[in-house]
Parts: sequence; C-alpha cells; structure tokens
Amino acid sequence: MPVELSPLGADRFDGWREDVKQRLIARSRESGMRAGDDAIDFAEAFLRDLLPQGPATSSAGLFVLVENSQELGALWLADSGGKLFLVDLGLSVDLDARQREELFSTIRRIAVQHEARLISVALFPQDAQAHALIAGRGFAVASIQMLLEPLPERRVAPHVVVSPMTAERFRRFAEHSEASYAEDLVAAGRYTADEAVIESRRQMRLELPEGIDTPGQELFTASVDGAEVGVLWLGLRRRDGRPHAFILDIEVAQDQRRRGYGRELMHAAEREARRMGAESIGLHVFGFNTGAIDLYESLGYRRVEETFLLNL
Repeated sequence: MPVELSPLGADRFDGWREDVKQRLIARSRESGMRAGDDAIDFAEAFLRDLLPQGPATSSAGLFVLVENSQELGALWLADSGGKLFLVDLGLSVDLDARQREELFSTIRRIAVQHEARLISVALFPQDAQAHALIAGRGFAVASIQMLLEPLPERRVAPHVVVSPMTAERFRRFAEHSEASYAEDLVAAGRYTADEAVIESRRQMRLELPEGIDTPGQELFTASVDGAEVGVLWLGLRRRDGRPHAFILDIEVAQDQRRRGYGRELMHAAEREARRMGAESIGLHVFGFNTGAIDLYESLGYRRVEETFLLNL
C-alpha cells in the first residue's frame, strides 16, 4: 500500500499543535535564528496567525501520513495566493526513498488541484526529513536568512568613509530601494510583478514609518575620495532580549563594483552594529545573488533558514 494522507481529526488538533510548537521552538534555537524566549514567542505567533480558526482554518490542510494502517507522522499544507506552502512535516519514522516519492507526488497533486503555481517550503538546517523530501525535485533556493555571532572586531579601510545618510540622499535611496526590492522579489520567483510592488511598499512603510528619522533605523553612504560608492541600511532589533542588528539593505554602486567595497560595507555594518549595542547581526539574501552569498559566508555568516521554491 502507498503512503496516503488522511485528514487530521479535530479531536487530535490540540496535541498536534503542541507538537508543532515544540518543534518550531527547538529548531529555531538549534539554528540560532531565534534564542531563548524569542523562539517561544515566534512559535506561538506563527501558529496563531496561520491557524486563526484552529482546525477549521480554510487555508490549512492538516493530514496524518498512513501506510498499511501505520501512522508515519503528520503534514501541514497551506494554500494562499497561488502557492502551496509545506508548512510542517513531523515524522515518527524516517521515510525511505519510495515513501518520500509517494508523499511528494501526493503533495504535488494537491498543488495542481489548488491551481498553485509554486510549492514553497522554509526550512531550518536541522529539518533533515523535509530536506530529504524535496532533494532532487527541482526546488531552487529563493532566499536565505544568515547570522553572525559574536560580532568580530574588523576595521573599515581608511580610504572608505562611511557616514550618516542625509535627508536629501534618503529620498532618492527610498525610491530606489523600494523599486529594487520589488524587482528582486520577482527575480526570486516569490511574487508576480504586481504583488512584488505591493509587498515592497508594505515592507518599506513597516520599517521606516517616519522615514530617515524612524527610531532604531540607521542609514549610511560610503564614499571614496568624495565619490559615493555604496549605501547601507541597518535596523536595530531584539534577539533573546538583547540588541540585534539586521542589514536591511546594502548595495555597491553599479560602476564601483569588484573593488572590494562590498566587504568594506559589511565591515562598516559590523562596526555600526557594535556602536548600536548589538551582540549579533543578521541579514536576508536572495538565492540568485550568489556573489553576495559567497561574500557573507567568507565573512563567517551562516545560514539559519532557507526558503525553497518549486515552479509548477
């Protein structure tokens, strides 16, 4: 008998939900993405937001994996905006290659039935079972969350001057950053062009409601011999109750690339993060930006979460 999906009974929902919560907490902490109570807060908010009506949430598909009357685990799928999200896979046994093939074929069939154009899954490095499920099936890395901790003591080259961005420069920066981020969302395969414009604008307004004067946000320009070579945007956040810096935007001017300025801007980000009182620094990078990924990893940043997409 093949691996089959059976709906999770409402009487089992509370126990299943607690299992998912504990799995999220453990993997968040193991990866370093979140630490301490942050992992608990994230797991609770995640489940509350994605399952507002509990087992009756219309976008959620909650299943038990069964083979020959034996339960193998549980699967959570969510359907939204033309995408099928593989939200959680909790297995009580390790699936063999045949079982993974049968399970994935069923997930793909569900995606087609829902007229989804993409299958999306966000995984921590420790999600060995889900990684095995999607391996070799055409998924591409769409985006990566990275972390560096503790902050190193690295110097910015003296000829690269990094200083606070002016209000005049900010107006041009905000327009360019919003448009560029929308283009990246499309290039990463995560949004259509119209969706990307809306999402980019939403995030810009969320992060900078007061523009350049928004508390906890610091923006810089980098120059060499008086000529601008790049920009940097840092946001101050909290991680396990301690200050944590996040690189929201970093860009070297098109005509100034391949001169080492990206590395100097990263050194500047770490310097400014220390000045802001942060003990760690994080960033997000799109999977297609392999040059940036190589730079970050050469500086010691490690992957703490990756989002994979399969275009159907």
